[in-house]
Amino acid sequence: MAEPSAARIAFVGAGHHATGALYPNIAQIPEFDLVAVCDLVAEKARSAARRFGAPESFSDVETMLDRVAPDGVCVCGPPEMHHAVSVQVLRRGIPVFTEKPPGLTREQAEELAATARRTGTWGMVAFMKRFAPANVVAKEYMEREDFGRLSSIALIHGCGPYDDPRRMLLFNGIHMLDLARFFAGDVVEVFAHKAEDVGPTQAVCVSMKFGNGAAGQLNMNSGHSWSDCFEQTYISGTAVGIVIDSSRTTDVMSQGGRFAKGEGFQLFGWGNRYYVSGNMSVWEAGGHYTRGYCGELSHFARAVLGLVEPAATLDDGVAAMRLIDCIMESAESGTPVRL
Repeated sequence: MAEPSAARIAFVGAGHHATGALYPNIAQIPEFDLVAVCDLVAEKARSAARRFGAPESFSDVETMLDRVAPDGVCVCGPPEMHHAVSVQVLRRGIPVFTEKPPGLTREQAEELAATARRTGTWGMVAFMKRFAPANVVAKEYMEREDFGRLSSIALIHGCGPYDDPRRMLLFNGIHMLDLARFFAGDVVEVFAHKAEDVGPTQAVCVSMKFGNGAAGQLNMNSGHSWSDCFEQTYISGTAVGIVIDSSRTTDVMSQGGRFAKGEGFQLFGWGNRYYVSGNMSVWEAGGHYTRGYCGELSHFARAVLGLVEPAATLDDGVAAMRLIDCIMESAESGTPVRL
């Protein structure tokens, strides 16, 4: 029997983020066969199924799983549902792709990972920044000999308003914490400070020590609007620097990486830039490709088919949740916290 060319994947959730950022990518992924949509609001499920080509829609997860028997399931909705629905899926031994955060607590994230191990399956968390081309290219460059050894990484992210710093880290900052681990590996110690008496803006600055000896910093704040967020990552190696702007462009600053010799000139700045062209047509220019949404769903479908190993796993979700707990503990105690 020939191996299937596409994974039969069901989708739970038909809200704003799902229909605006995730579903539109499916038609571009040949390995992803959308077989059903489920939402508590039946009309939302029917509407998403019509728009994105699913043959069936449901308002109950268990009913959908019984009738469709999918190869994999995507879960995207309010954070409170990610854990509950993902547990339902994993208990049946079905791989799951869940939006972040994977739970409201570290214990919930740990339960997902433990359930997957117990039932012989696996899961991914929607850390889409790992799949943004600019970040992938930077990670690839870091493997080059001329990059040398990682010495430091600094991440800045400004998002829209939050009412407390933990929610800011849990619902938004978790992306940057996973990106730090993607580039630099496991964090072994954090020392965090949170802003006090600055009105409604939340702000947290975190110093990080990585297991490989590198140093890191995260500067996270909620002082922007949701239509005007800010993000930048700076990575330093040995006489090499990499600047990534909002997961869109990657600048490599290296004496050996000049794009031209500039004979007869004394050059004080040099670098090579990778960027996703704005000249691309239709959906790619809208951000689904550049921000990593297409990449994460494509990777999930291909992992379900056994073509690649899962990445941004449930264990990565646990690690990010543990980091958030330690950051808050440090910020409240005023002392460093070992992980």
